[in-house]
Formats: sequence, C-alpha cells, structure tokens
Amino acid sequence: MSIKPEWWEKILAGEKDLEIRKTVPRGGAGEPEPWPLLVLAYVSGTGAVLGQFLCMGWVKGNCWRYLSSRACVPEEDLKKYAGGKSLYGWIVGEAEAYDTPSPLAEFGLNRPPMSWQYVEVPDLEDE
Repeated sequence: MSIKPEWWEKILAGEKDLEIRKTVPRGGAGEPEPWPLLVLAYVSGTGAVLGQFLCMGWVKGNCWRYLSSRACVPEEDLKKYAGGKSLYGWIVGEAEAYDTPSPLAEFGLNRPPMSWQYVEVPDLEDE
C-alpha cells in the first residue's frame, strides 16, 4: 500500500487508525478473507517498503466526521476524494517500522502501487 510519509508517521504514533481508500480487499464485513491482513507500507518518495501494519478489517461509509477523526484527514478533503461516493476505512491494527527499508524489487514490483495491490511476501524463514 502506498502511504504518504505524514500518514505513516501518524500510523506509527498510534494517532491514525483508519487508512482511507476507494477500494478494499476481497472479503471483509463477514465475507471470506483471512483477517487480519498484513499490509506492507510503501512510503511515497522513498522507493522502499518502510514497515507494515495489520489491517483488522474495514468500514464503508460517508460519515465524514467519523472518518475524518480516525483517519486524520479533514472532512472537506475526504468529500473531494470520494467524489460523491462512499469511502472505505482500512482498520489499522499493530504497526511497525522496519529497521532496514525493503526495496520494492524484493516483492517483485518495478513501481509502487497506485493505491494498494496484492503481493507475494518472501518466506522469511528461508533466509
């Protein structure tokens, strides 16, 4: 998932517990998908994955005050981003910064995702 540096810092500090997106992974809200999901945090402008967080599920809505308070994004910015549609708040669980950034190529990516995408995570036990 591509995340702006200021949002990543707020996630790590525990200030931001929703990450706003226009789409979500398959499943959630009672549908089959293994929760929590491991989300790798590609921090925009770094060229690398700087950490990870657990996505505990998601909420869908257009209750701007609620989304704004939990996502640390002004209500007007959310409305503009939504373009008249509902948004999804990915529920942020435990987050951690990596000691050493991981290049995108380590995950088979040539470029960062526009928003988010599925990737194969290397088996760390084989290293």
